[in-house]
Amino acid sequence: MSTKTYRYQSEYAQQIRAEGVAVGKVEGEAVMLIRVLEARAVEVTPAVREKIMSCTDTDVLEAWAARAVSVTTADELFD
Repeated sequence: MSTKTYRYQSEYAQQIRAEGVAVGKVEGEAVMLIRVLEARAVEVTPAVREKIMSCTDTDVLEAWAARAVSVTTADELFD
């Protein structure tokens, strides 16, 4: 006996699923950015952590990540 699982594929369900993936991607990029700074011994204050974690623009997070490899302070990310 075979059991099939059907996935609801309405336009609304697809939109909700895509939004969840996008939110997860943004959050993951923010967390990784903080990890890079911490691995480089760059101080991440609560204010800096909040600014990074509240950013929802992947382009901005990617620009900050590119800078994260060479900055000496977290504030330099935002210049």
